Amino acid sequence: MAPSSELRKFTNLINLSIGDIIIDSHGHTGILVERRRHIDMIDDDIFVWSIRWNSTILQENPHDVPASSVLEEEGLKLSIVVGLYEWHSVSGETFDLEI
Repeated sequence: MAPSSELRKFTNLINLSIGDIIIDSHGHTGILVERRRHIDMIDDDIFVWSIRWNSTILQENPHDVPASSVLEEEGLKLSIVVGLYEWHSVSGETFDLEI
């Protein structure tokens, strides 16, 4: 596995947009619906994404839900790089790290 500094370098290759689809490791599908600026005491400025998860998840098993409907942008990008989320951009981009 690449060192963490190399992994962070790959996050710059990911340009998230409203309408992008993410799929988590359990197969839950979510759509990025809003990007908001958040003032943080440590990092000063961060961005967070609101995610609308597929409603059929709750119908099938109400206890099997994604961890959060709001994710910090850099954390989401890093999760895509390491393979926790599969990303499909509205512009046709995806990310596949080949080490």
